[in-house]
Amino acid sequence: MGEYLRRLSFIVKIIKENEYTSEQLMMILSEKGFSVSQRQLQRDLKSLQDIVPHDEELKSYFLEGKKYFYIKKSLEPNLKPVGFDSVYTESTRFYHQNLDVKKVKALEGIETAIYQRKTLEIELVKDDETGHNLDLDASKLIVCPVKLILHRASYYLACMNCKTKTVEVYGIRQLVQINLSKSFSDFQNMKNAVDQELNKRFGVTKNIDDQVHDIEIEFTSATGRFIEDHHWHSSQKITKTNGTYLMTMHCGINRELMGWLFLWMYNVRIIRPKILKSLYKQTLQECESTLKEQTPFVYRNIFKS
Repeated sequence: MGEYLRRLSFIVKIIKENEYTSEQLMMILSEKGFSVSQRQLQRDLKSLQDIVPHDEELKSYFLEGKKYFYIKKSLEPNLKPVGFDSVYTESTRFYHQNLDVKKVKALEGIETAIYQRKTLEIELVKDDETGHNLDLDASKLIVCPVKLILHRASYYLACMNCKTKTVEVYGIRQLVQINLSKSFSDFQNMKNAVDQELNKRFGVTKNIDDQVHDIEIEFTSATGRFIEDHHWHSSQKITKTNGTYLMTMHCGINRELMGWLFLWMYNVRIIRPKILKSLYKQTLQECESTLKEQTPFVYRNIFKS
């Protein structure tokens, strides 16, 4: 391998692991025996996109007047099966979020804020995707961003609300006019709080209360085999009993769990807890009322906490 390719390969390796300024990169390259000028390094950085994997890209951000470079996974969701990639595999793009310029810009802004440990001032949060915005519109929200989540092929921001000190999750589509603001500390504790909260949820939607339940759900044979073959929650356990499948989980109850149960229509049966059964029946009644046009056809959420 020639000097040029060895140098590019080395740069790719280190900026996958951390973010560096061009000055820092030149120092590291010199320590490793590479002779390169500032102008050559700039040309190298431009050339990197030609050699990084197709699902990665060279990114940069400014912090205190200095430009930092790093390589990250592409924002375009990779919906191919985990651990397998083939030219013969094609995504249906079903349930795939449409990433326009505004969404990509928002994602990049959030990513920069997480790297720089900057709070985000969000001018407007519209609609309700996760149960944190039941009034549909909220303004002047200030949060500490913790992580971006790719869930069901859509992007979400998991953050700490600076005012209420609670963990919240919002869909990227909901966030209008995002601006970086003041620096914040204690990131690791916030991340731990976010992780603990997400482990209590089925998906990303807010639970109806603070309770975590031992949930048991029964599936018919064919549906159960499909359920068994997929990941739904970190606590899931699935066993076969008398031709049917029993799934147990330890998590809260939320709107996302209810919608997931309806995916399986008449091939699913709730064993426990009672509150989940009750909410399931209530949802069926609400659906029937909507079908019969007995209820105004407007947005409602019966899972208000």
